[in-house]
Amino acid sequence: MICATCKDVVCNECILLDHNGHKFGRIDVENSKEIFEEFKNNHLQNLDKQIGINNELLNESNNLFKSLEDKHTENVNTITEVFKKLFKLLQIIENNKIKQLVTLYDENKDINTNISTIVHDNSNNINLITNKYKNTINQINIDQIINNNNSYQHIEILKHCCQSRLLIKDNQNENKINELMDQYKNVNIVNNSKQVKESIKEIFEISNSLSITNVKDPKRVTAAGIEYFIYKNDSIIPNGTTHVAIAPSVKTIKIGSIPTSVKYLVLLDGFNVQLKEGMLPQSIMYLLVGAIKKPLLKGSIPNSVQCLFLLDGFNQKISEIPQSVLQLLLFDTLLTNFPYSKSIYRSSKYKQKLTYSNVNNWDGGNWEPIIEF
Repeated sequence: MICATCKDVVCNECILLDHNGHKFGRIDVENSKEIFEEFKNNHLQNLDKQIGINNELLNESNNLFKSLEDKHTENVNTITEVFKKLFKLLQIIENNKIKQLVTLYDENKDINTNISTIVHDNSNNINLITNKYKNTINQINIDQIINNNNSYQHIEILKHCCQSRLLIKDNQNENKINELMDQYKNVNIVNNSKQVKESIKEIFEISNSLSITNVKDPKRVTAAGIEYFIYKNDSIIPNGTTHVAIAPSVKTIKIGSIPTSVKYLVLLDGFNVQLKEGMLPQSIMYLLVGAIKKPLLKGSIPNSVQCLFLLDGFNQKISEIPQSVLQLLLFDTLLTNFPYSKSIYRSSKYKQKLTYSNVNNWDGGNWEPIIEF
């Protein structure tokens, strides 16, 4: 059977699924010849073109996957590096906390040693006196000893009497020991590990979004507080417009289609036009480039550009940066090599290592576009 509506050869299942309600006819010489002539004169030549289209799509997919793969490697390295630092920090904190405990323990130990020394010394003195006199105290005739001018025994007895009085007078030893015991420090720890564990779990949030092949035209674009005119496919930029954002739906840019009044230009994520010299006017002073899909060839950046911003996701080759560019400003891009030798400013989002000597840190200055869909 042939579907007369679609000019396709069909089977019974196709009739029910894809050609319901269409008109059908039997296969004959006339309709067979018509289908063959279309295949011969049209489809066969286009098959070769389709191979080229498929290869181009495959290359585009491979390039996109390469950028995603690079981002994956960067993400893994970031997490690994952060946890390495956390591990070292935890070791330092552990050692510091144990050191604090040891210090307090040593203080308590010193107090205990002092008390032990006092008690030991007192006990020795007490034992010395009691052992000397406990069996002889009643036999001592103090008058006789004192009257004996040639004996110094009474001096020793008087010394022991004074020592005894000091050992028991006003409970001095007990008071001193009690004072020392009051200096003991009762050490406790507050275990906040549960809260810390929970917070560490949230140290990284992993999110995903559609790749730049699925980026749609935004409804609104602002940067540094200024709203940009969104240049979509087949749209016309009004004369006098100074701020323009080129949407990913744009298929081509004709020379002269962007008026010379434009000073600020954003190439939005997914922009897929190969820029060539003359496409962008020489009036542009600030060029902000997002995750575009084509490289920036020589001459594609106007010689009027003074500030070149490479936004999040930019990962294309730059053949040339004009001498007019005074500042290269980096957001979250993987690139580290630029044909540029003047001032480079990196925002906090830029994580790559640069070997250039003229690199400055930068807070972003509200230049990152805010895109609303």
